Amino acid sequence: MKNINLTKLALAVFFLLPFGEAGRGFTQSLIRGPYLQSPGQNSIILRWRTDVATDSRVNFGLTIAANTTTTDDATSTTEHRVKLTGLSPKTTYYYTIGSTSSVLLGPDSLLHFTTAPDTTIPNSFRLWAIGDFGHGNQAEADVRDSYLRLAEKEKPADLWLWLGDNAYSDGTDAEFQTKVFDSTFGYGNIFWNLPFASTSGNHDYNSICPWQPTFCNENPENHSGPYLDIIDPPIHGELGGVPSNRKLFYSFDYGDAHFVSLNSELGSLVSSYNWLGLFNSDTSFTSPMLDWLKADLAATTKKWKIVLWHQTPYSGQDNFTDDGVQQFCVASRVHFNPIIEKFGVDLVLVSHDHNYQRTFLINGHYGNSSSFTPSMKINGTSGKEDLGEPYIKYKNGPMKDKGAVYVISGNASEGNDYSPISHPAIYWGEACGTCFGSFIVDINNDTLRGRYLASDDTIADYFTILKKTYVSPEGIEEQKVLGNFTVYPNPSPGKYLVDFSLKKKSTVRIDVLDAIGKVVYSQNKTTLNPGNHQLTVDLEKSNFAAGNYFIRLDCEGVSFKKVVKKE
Repeated sequence: MKNINLTKLALAVFFLLPFGEAGRGFTQSLIRGPYLQSPGQNSIILRWRTDVATDSRVNFGLTIAANTTTTDDATSTTEHRVKLTGLSPKTTYYYTIGSTSSVLLGPDSLLHFTTAPDTTIPNSFRLWAIGDFGHGNQAEADVRDSYLRLAEKEKPADLWLWLGDNAYSDGTDAEFQTKVFDSTFGYGNIFWNLPFASTSGNHDYNSICPWQPTFCNENPENHSGPYLDIIDPPIHGELGGVPSNRKLFYSFDYGDAHFVSLNSELGSLVSSYNWLGLFNSDTSFTSPMLDWLKADLAATTKKWKIVLWHQTPYSGQDNFTDDGVQQFCVASRVHFNPIIEKFGVDLVLVSHDHNYQRTFLINGHYGNSSSFTPSMKINGTSGKEDLGEPYIKYKNGPMKDKGAVYVISGNASEGNDYSPISHPAIYWGEACGTCFGSFIVDINNDTLRGRYLASDDTIADYFTILKKTYVSPEGIEEQKVLGNFTVYPNPSPGKYLVDFSLKKKSTVRIDVLDAIGKVVYSQNKTTLNPGNHQLTVDLEKSNFAAGNYFIRLDCEGVSFKKVVKKE
């Protein structure tokens, strides 16, 4: 997306009435939007609301002044929807909206959109994710403005992700209008140029199928309400993915990534309507949503797979996701997680708990926190690339596609009162009454970087996932700087001396892999001068089982030595 005057965007506070010469004297008023939906590489949908019903027209072109292409919809309506087609990938277009008789809004430098990247080639793009944001308060505005400052300093996002509880307290149309679409505490003009994809939360669902005071007992096929009326997702597979034919859940491709939006609110005490699997621990449980999820993930060939839903499967605050009232969280962990992990999903974005937390790279945990074991950490380090600890997702080999990072970003307008965060799956998190933030994701070919952006502009947490080709421990990459390399004693009860020589100054890192190539021990990288060196690897204090392991020495190329740990 091209740079825009984000300071102007952040400070502009107005009520989306018609402006400019084209709007003067025209009796129709703009009530909501415009906003952007279903961004594809060759198409996009524009939506807006007016107080008077008319037909719809969008003029668009490659410059502000040259809106030479026109798309009309003859339907007379106050809820306008125009789909633009025949567009070029990753191209910025400027537009105006109105009717066939008058322009309602534009031209203006903020009225533009950028199409999605070509889905067939490696590419880069940025995501901005927010959850539990629709309170219409100062915290919501602070989180919004922290994103705008980052966007002005670096670059804007290409796609905006809503993680549920998008409008408090009940997801009514009026709440969406005053707390989300407005410009004071909401997102005003951001809607004009940043498309969003979303999932629903329990508060949104209170105007669809109320969860208070009892569970929903209506067939999901009949669900309707303000949130579902607002969104316009690609439900027929038109942007990639298996058609869901429902706004309740859907998927799409964006660049070299596949996105899935699930619905964690489809729990019911009526068994035929219980598509989430609420109060059901049977691993063979299925439903129309779960059947579709399996088919969709099995069909995609995209490099990156990102899934969003609302109810968090993991939280370390007050045993939030273990038992008690949070059974929707439990059900999402029991029924969503095994499927997404089977098909190699890389990143899960959720909210619901009003804080920020994120896990290690994990796989295979579907129970309460007490059932989590160290073996479920595919990588138990920080995931921070600058510390030499990025998470690795292998494209092949015995660990192919293993592991996902789960991120809770649920404090975009409300923060929990402080309590310690303690869960063996969680690497780090923060929870307090004044802790607010959002989440930034950058994808560039084989690299995914995630950052927690606090409302005070600090980056409070970050991690990297790298996609790599697996190199067998029996093989050796071409060495540029490594000379001699020996490990002794071998076998050993667990303490090994690693002797090696360097031909030039180099950054060195040592990892220990188990027999199937999983990293089970790491040392921080260190920079060493040319010459002979000796480092110690000590597995005795870590209760590693006896057996075969590989010591990997990485210094501009990797070499392995097989070692045996004896009893």
